[in-house]
Amino acid sequence: ESSPMPSTTTIALDNYTDIVNNMAKSVLLGLKDNLTRMEVEFPPVLESDAYKNSSDVYIDANVQFAIALGRVLQEYERKVKIILPDENEVRRAEKIFGQALDMYENISLGSLTGRGDVISDAIEGVKSAFSFLDGQGGQKSKELDDEANTYIVINASCSELLDLRDFVNKKREALLEEQGGSIPLGWEEYKDEKSGRSYYYDTRAKSTTWERPVENEPAVILMNLELETLRGDLGLIAFPPKEMHWEFLSSFKPVYFIRQRDYSKTITESPYLVNYSGAIYREYPGDWQVLLEEKLGGRKYRPIRSSEDRYTLFEAKETMMEEMGLKSDETPALKFLRTGYQTCTWWEDPKDYDRETSDNWRK
Repeated sequence: ESSPMPSTTTIALDNYTDIVNNMAKSVLLGLKDNLTRMEVEFPPVLESDAYKNSSDVYIDANVQFAIALGRVLQEYERKVKIILPDENEVRRAEKIFGQALDMYENISLGSLTGRGDVISDAIEGVKSAFSFLDGQGGQKSKELDDEANTYIVINASCSELLDLRDFVNKKREALLEEQGGSIPLGWEEYKDEKSGRSYYYDTRAKSTTWERPVENEPAVILMNLELETLRGDLGLIAFPPKEMHWEFLSSFKPVYFIRQRDYSKTITESPYLVNYSGAIYREYPGDWQVLLEEKLGGRKYRPIRSSEDRYTLFEAKETMMEEMGLKSDETPALKFLRTGYQTCTWWEDPKDYDRETSDNWRK
């Protein structure tokens, strides 16, 4: 249920000190509630820099933010492994951020696949052999992998979601085998009357899942993967099927989320075109919020609505327009011309909610 928000509090979406602090706080509160699959999403660089820099800027910014989060988590007895798509990216990150990582005993780098391209892996194998003979070289990454209880996944593409799923499921299945038939404290098991399947309710996070919960499952945090963009590619040729969302991505709860967009609306009187900016925002365990920029270009946003459930992109835009008085003279015919039949993306469509493994992604 949506409710109005007070308009006195403003949120700055370009203050990265606040973003990192709020992100870390939200993740810690999620860990306190025993969340093991979390999503963190915010712009890693300012939009004004987006067209000036190569993708390496985004890749490196995400590594820096992952290290910043790891620094906080290690203070709370978390052993953190930052996971990149493959070993080529790991080696690149080690060259750039190796000195920074050496300062933190409980933060290391790893990859989803454990491999890179054939030539690079062969060269690194020779280097490792000589490093071993010299008594040098990094066993830190391997040793910490055996002890890590928190994984921060960054820079994975849509096609690499298959590797991500295998990475997570492999660790989960090993723990399930050890656990046997029991379920962890704080979970309740129920039977679905329609299908007869068991489902599980997390009394702390107030969410349900078809997956059997696991005791001491390592936390996996997806950082800035732009899951909404990746979901849009699912089902296309050469990409994973839509089941990737329903059976896997749906289980990740957004604990810190910023989705900012700029809009424009044509009106029948001067100035004839209204530009505005807004965002969908969430800090766990708080509600989802719709934000509206106070002054265009000022990057200061105020909350205008809140809801326990995630806003669809359409709902957020409609809420912004209503707040600005841009819907008061709109007839049903004009609204249909503006919106058409489809008012949600395929993954937001309620008719497919029963196909989801979990409702975490929208709660």
